[in-house]
Amino acid sequence: MFLIVTAQNAEQYQAELDQAFRLRHKVFVEERGWADLQRESGREIDRFDDEHAVHMLFLTENRVVGYQRMLPSTRPHLLSEILSDLCEGERPAGANIWEWTRYCVEPQFRERGRMLSPVANSLLSGIVEWGMGRGVDTIIIEMNPLWLLRLVQLHFRVTPLGLPKLIGGEETVAVTARFDERTLQRLRETGRPGTNKSNS
Repeated sequence: MFLIVTAQNAEQYQAELDQAFRLRHKVFVEERGWADLQRESGREIDRFDDEHAVHMLFLTENRVVGYQRMLPSTRPHLLSEILSDLCEGERPAGANIWEWTRYCVEPQFRERGRMLSPVANSLLSGIVEWGMGRGVDTIIIEMNPLWLLRLVQLHFRVTPLGLPKLIGGEETVAVTARFDERTLQRLRETGRPGTNKSNS
């Protein structure tokens, strides 16, 4: 099940949000070693988890196994406040541009090789469907450059904002990725059983 949690409905989904913050801690702190994010509570929460954040969760049998967060580019976000050196020109901002952050999936639900896992497909499709319904057509992503080809194959139109830099021991590049109904169609195609996008 794909679930969108905002300030308007967060009270109904406190248990699910708690699971999501614990998943973030598990992936980013325990697995990837981002020590600055470590919390005694085992819940990874930062200053951007405010009333403007949009949390997207994927649940299987009432368990959160996938998560991502969307932040409006017109307000403080990672690229504007923390990772500004990844952007060499004018920083993209506008009502149609949101930042995609904290994407994480439980290990057993991740893709194998070049196949996009069902959870990853649902999360990416969720961004596109949510965006198309709200006049959003572009996301900002700070990511490993290895994701570039995958996004292009999924029919996102990707533009690097600068050169990759080492952040937390991992090469990271900031990009904008535009999408439209063709992106959603491509995601639906790759999500069908037996479809291998590596053949594209």
